[in-house]
Amino acid sequence: MIAFVCHPYHRGGITSWLKDIFVESLKTISDSSFITVFPEKPFISGGNRPSMVSFLNTTKNVYTASVDYGFELGTLDFRVSVYRNLIQKHVTPGSILVPSDDEACLRACCQLSDKYKVIGVIHSDDQAYFDLIQKYKSHLSSIASVSKRIKNKQVQENDSIPHEVIPCGIPMENFSIGSKSENIISWVGRIEEESKRVSDIPKIGFELKKVTDDWEMNIYGDGEPLSSLKEQTSFLKLENNMFFHGWSSFETLREKLSSTKVLLQTSNFEGMSISVMEALASGCMVVSSQVSGVEDLIEDSAADDIVYLYPVGDIAYAQKQLENALSNLNSNTPFQARKLAEKHYSIKVCLQSYIDLGLRSNVKNETYPISFKSKINTLISGFISKSRYLKHNLIQK
Repeated sequence: MIAFVCHPYHRGGITSWLKDIFVESLKTISDSSFITVFPEKPFISGGNRPSMVSFLNTTKNVYTASVDYGFELGTLDFRVSVYRNLIQKHVTPGSILVPSDDEACLRACCQLSDKYKVIGVIHSDDQAYFDLIQKYKSHLSSIASVSKRIKNKQVQENDSIPHEVIPCGIPMENFSIGSKSENIISWVGRIEEESKRVSDIPKIGFELKKVTDDWEMNIYGDGEPLSSLKEQTSFLKLENNMFFHGWSSFETLREKLSSTKVLLQTSNFEGMSISVMEALASGCMVVSSQVSGVEDLIEDSAADDIVYLYPVGDIAYAQKQLENALSNLNSNTPFQARKLAEKHYSIKVCLQSYIDLGLRSNVKNETYPISFKSKINTLISGFISKSRYLKHNLIQK
């Protein structure tokens, strides 16, 4: 009835959500399925990330094809053909298809849109996501946006397909509330400037330390700007307050969030941050730049004294909101945060919303075309991947 189509490696919040919603679907939908590929050897671009097959931690209704460097370094059309063949082989026609944010996955689904109901998901208000959905929009059965801002930006006059706001969800049972006795602040995500605006982290810490020294901030994540971020922290003499832990496992983050008072989010733009959901489920307050997703919460009075927003880049206001959050915590706050998460971000509610959207959607009369050029690109993909592989090896030497 519903199938999730995903690229081969775990890349963060979107793949975590795909795993969680698939595992949840297995509890109630006998023919739910997960389509992906399995790298025979680690991809050049894979880094230290786990493959989706290993990350899922289940083999039930998981359908894969083993692939080598020919998949990674070959043409987009070849990758599309692999996903398309897997869907046709293992997913019952008429089912709902939910592709990841990878273009090969989305195009493969849209090439089968006369047989399946394809839901395009817009995960962020980054322009690249809008461009991708716009490219394939005429072959989508419906659209799900993870926030109101994203939906409002995407919706156009005379849109004829269903479009709903469905935040990604998380399994609430995976998170618990621990002791909140210390003023612990956490920042979780990719160490990256364009979207996460990580350079604001030490600046906010510097302003907060002018007011109080009774806090510590733990930064969980990896990325290229990490070394410069550490240098800036040292320059501002924040080594006794701010600590960098690099990439951390889900189990570690779950434990650390349980004792965190406040999650700090400094982003330029977001979709609906998984970190915010996990923090609320762990009883944390949230101090965030006013970005997509989290800003929807302020429409709910239950978020008062739980969610604190500030204009993007406003360091002084961010510091003030952190100060407010740390001083306003009472014994009920963690449980109010948890209830807020359960109300808005339960994976059970998320799954049902996708099923309901799929049931209100229809297959399309025509599919995304497989052009003559696409067929040629698929045929010559092996030659292209070999040449790219050889070039890579020469560069490495």
